[in-house]
Parts: sequence; C-alpha cells; structure tokens
Amino acid sequence: MLHSLGRGRVLSLAGVLFLSVSCEKAPASQTARATSKDDSASNVVARVDGREITLGDVDTRALKSNMAVLQQLYDARRQAVEELLSEALLDQEAAKRGITREELEAQEIGAKIPEVTAKDIEDFYNQNRARIPAEQTVELLSGQIRDYLTAQNQLQARESFLSGLRAKAEIDVSLDPPRVPITVADGERVKGLAGAPVTIVEYSDFQ
Repeated sequence: MLHSLGRGRVLSLAGVLFLSVSCEKAPASQTARATSKDDSASNVVARVDGREITLGDVDTRALKSNMAVLQQLYDARRQAVEELLSEALLDQEAAKRGITREELEAQEIGAKIPEVTAKDIEDFYNQNRARIPAEQTVELLSGQIRDYLTAQNQLQARESFLSGLRAKAEIDVSLDPPRVPITVADGERVKGLAGAPVTIVEYSDFQ
C-alpha cells in the first residue's frame, strides 16, 4: 500500500525478547520467529493519583523525539542476542563432547585458522595501496597487516563453525525492532489495499 502524506505521524514501540536454543531435536533447518508480545503496554513505570503510565506510553513519547536512540538500543540488543546464542551453542556442543568451551574453541576454531603468508600481506597492501600514505611501506606495515588478517581469519573460522552448529539446532528468536505505524488522515491519497503487509509512505512538497 502506498500513502502520499504531507505531515503527521503516530509513533509507537513494541520491544520483546524471547530466546531459546535447543540442540536435542537437531532439525535440518533453523527457524526464526518474530512473535509480537507487547509486554511494554502493561509494564507500569509510574503512577500519578491512580493513573498508570506504562513503558509503552513512555516508548511512544520517546519515539516522537528520538527514534535514533531506540534504534541503537535495538541494535545493541540484537548483537547481545547473537552473542548469547553463540555461547549457548558452543556450551551445548562442548557438553556433548565432554570438554570445556575453551577446549572446543581451540579444537574447532583456533586449530583451523589459516596462517597468514607473506603473499597475503603483500596482496592486502597492494589492494589498499591507494589509501596508504606513500611513506608507509609494506615492510613497515607488515606486522599490523598480519595481525589484521589473522583476526579476520579467526572470525571466519568462528563463523564457519557456528554456522554448522546453527544448522543442527532449533533456534527461536523474537525481538521486535522499533516500529513506526503510520496513521493516515481522512482525505489522504492512498493506493492499494489497507491491509497490505508492506506500506510505503511518500513525503513530498508540491510547489
């Protein structure tokens, strides 16, 4: 559905986190659900003469003035979810093998990090030469480049192993991002079905 609007928006936020990881069923595919459970609507954060102010009310007001901050909060939560998922997957795999998480990471990640060669360093230097000051030679930067490429290789090895664990696990994640419902005033130009799953809003000024 397409709305062509001038001004006027009603903003609200629903944020819920539900996380569960189970490797017992080990299906072939991973499922991810974003189930809407707006606990913030009933979470009372203040009262005045018997009137309750909920977290949902607070978020709605905050969204009107500072959407960026709430988006940053969501991004931080999403990153935390990924970190917790990874730790849970590693812990469960380590428990199956009867070893610690550190031993598992050493066997499946640390031992599989490819060594950075002199050619890797030279290739990286040449590929990025346009952004490197002329006085910074490959010899001067070789140590920094080696550390950077080693870190990248370690990250790739870790992600590759975790990807395999994810494929064997049943993972459910529900974390709603900040949402901005649009209230369309009577008389606004609308094209398409009112119940369309995607709404595109066009803001424009006509001279």
